[in-house]
Amino acid sequence: MRRSPIDGIRVHPACVEAVDVALRTLESAGRHIVDTPLPLPPADELVTAFTTLWNVGGAGTTLAESDRVEPHNRALREAARAIDSWAYAEGVRRTQQLSRRIVEGLLAGFDLLVTPSMACLPPLVGAWRTGTEDDPLRALRNSCPMGVFTSVFNVTGQPAISLPVHHDEATGLPVGIQIVAAPWQEDLLLQVSHTLELALPWAGRRPAVS
Repeated sequence: MRRSPIDGIRVHPACVEAVDVALRTLESAGRHIVDTPLPLPPADELVTAFTTLWNVGGAGTTLAESDRVEPHNRALREAARAIDSWAYAEGVRRTQQLSRRIVEGLLAGFDLLVTPSMACLPPLVGAWRTGTEDDPLRALRNSCPMGVFTSVFNVTGQPAISLPVHHDEATGLPVGIQIVAAPWQEDLLLQVSHTLELALPWAGRRPAVS
């Protein structure tokens, strides 16, 4: 998967190249590569269902100093309080239904899915805060390029791993790929990851320092 599952998010060329590097390496190691798209439900449908569950993540957590909570967390907490039990149950059910469709699509087409880890190069520290002074929920939108590929599988619960197989030549920044397996296939995921680490060792590499 080289293209963003959410329309309007451009995938940086270095992130696409990282996928191609991994695929070439796996193919040379004897893996059979297939260019089969994973059928995904409409992104807005998945995001809407999961957001209902995500927002209530703070439930049960007592705030010792509520005035010190970051604005976007406060906004999510307030949104969660407006969700009734019926809407929450609907979110759980819909998330499960959509997750089954994604898992069934993977099982029908291939053993492992390779995607970029992120759609962008590693951003500057704190970049996600841009614009949050006026709109606290801007933090989530700012984070979309970083989580657009990984968040799908947070929803489905499938085993996945991110590997720093590539470097962007222009910036020296590390670029990763994500490999996703079917449920209960952690062993296959780790075997293939080990193959990539041996062929593309990264322990001695260092990112650029600015």
